[in-house]
Amino acid sequence: MNQSRFPQAQGLNLLLCDADERQPLLNEDIKGEAATGQKQPQKTPVPEKLTDRGGDTNSLEAQGWSVIIPEGDAGKRLLDLAAPLIKLREEQQGYPAKIYVAPAKCDQTEAMAWRKKYYATGATTEDEQPLYQLILGNLDQVALSIQQVQSSRNLVGRLAFDNDDGYRAYIDKLLRAEAAPAPKNAGLGLFYTVHDGTRATRAGYDALMTPGVALANRKVMERKLPAREIVAFGDQTIPTRDELLGKVAAIDPAVLFTLSHGAGAPRMGWKSVDRQRKEQGAMSFGSDGLLLGSDVADKPFLPGGIWFMLACYGAGTPSNSAYRHWLESLAQAGQFPGAPAKVLDGLPKEGDPPFIAALPQAVLANPNGPLAFLGHIDLAWTYSFLDLDTGSAVQRPGKFVQIVAELLKGNRCGLAIQSLSLALDDVNTELADLYNREATGAQANAELQAQRGHLWMLRQDLAGYVLLGDPAARLSVAPKRAYQPATQASASSTTGSSEVTNFFGFPPKS
Repeated sequence: MNQSRFPQAQGLNLLLCDADERQPLLNEDIKGEAATGQKQPQKTPVPEKLTDRGGDTNSLEAQGWSVIIPEGDAGKRLLDLAAPLIKLREEQQGYPAKIYVAPAKCDQTEAMAWRKKYYATGATTEDEQPLYQLILGNLDQVALSIQQVQSSRNLVGRLAFDNDDGYRAYIDKLLRAEAAPAPKNAGLGLFYTVHDGTRATRAGYDALMTPGVALANRKVMERKLPAREIVAFGDQTIPTRDELLGKVAAIDPAVLFTLSHGAGAPRMGWKSVDRQRKEQGAMSFGSDGLLLGSDVADKPFLPGGIWFMLACYGAGTPSNSAYRHWLESLAQAGQFPGAPAKVLDGLPKEGDPPFIAALPQAVLANPNGPLAFLGHIDLAWTYSFLDLDTGSAVQRPGKFVQIVAELLKGNRCGLAIQSLSLALDDVNTELADLYNREATGAQANAELQAQRGHLWMLRQDLAGYVLLGDPAARLSVAPKRAYQPATQASASSTTGSSEVTNFFGFPPKS
């Protein structure tokens, strides 16, 4: 293999638009191997074990559930707000929930030191370390690095609202959902694309959504995925907010996977912090505007479901981007088609805090909204589903379909998202080997440098996904039963083709 095998035509695409005109802030490809000169990322703990390796990973009794709170009075107040949920989880696991106190500011090295000092101390055996962990508080109360380090080996979610009512509303909704009788139907798998005609969404539709839907349908036909229906939708001519809002207003429990641009700073920058907090990370519908938190706060939106939103800043905005130095170095080398500042204008100004986006806050606080939200907390690229490190562009939708499948099986949210943590660990291992070769004096040819650049980008992209909501929450679906592969005859008689997808308005085939 030589460097010529690395695709030149296929570049990096960014799912970010400006908030005013909804035009891509990066509308040209960056060469896929452009990250060849980046330093080795810090090593994170390897997710090689569960708390009780022989126990049911969905069992709170076996795995444990705990809470991470901010320091000081803020942590005490959030504990009081979460008391009803903590009481329920303690009853379910049969013993008191452990409470950990974490700092508001720390880098990854400090977060790893915190883990060793307060969580994985070595003074107890692993079965005394709770696997499920719920962080209470926004990004300026418990550092994002704590969530990322803990997520590498634990099942971690975060609850963050701008007011106390948000915490109360979400917890009340979750408790009501868990007390309700289990439904008789399997859930729906919904895949929605905003077809706005941009490079990034076209790449996402071709490399993620289309093969992902086909894969999910095949798994349903083989009786490996207990979904009542796999639904792909999204007007391919004029995408509108009303189309999405109408489809998810009142449906069976469902997992919704959306692909779109996320709103970043307007061309002239944010005029106020308040507007940035309301709009950044909102779902872009091109000429039809943005789907804001106010649009989903008080009307049914995916009730009792789970939403995975793939877009820049969809889950929130960090203090700094993992890509800042890379983008700036590209600009200095003349390899960046534009000014990096335009892409990075969405980052908080000096003195302003990082924050969880308004859209997931609103939809999680909605009494008729979803139980959990998965999204990206930095710049989201096409790298997480379109790998370039093997010498050709390879579609890899499997890790995302796996999440949808695990959720539809009724597994807890924290367990479902673990496929991304495992993928991240695989990339960390590959990167460590390549950097080690260089450190030991081995000559890095152009091919290996290009591969390392691709893997660096993939690693940063995967590390940006976070879970908002209780990691122990789960989709309310029909009780589990054994799903055996169907015979070839019975599978083919179901739909006639693994590529067939049912759309809203048509009853599922019997």
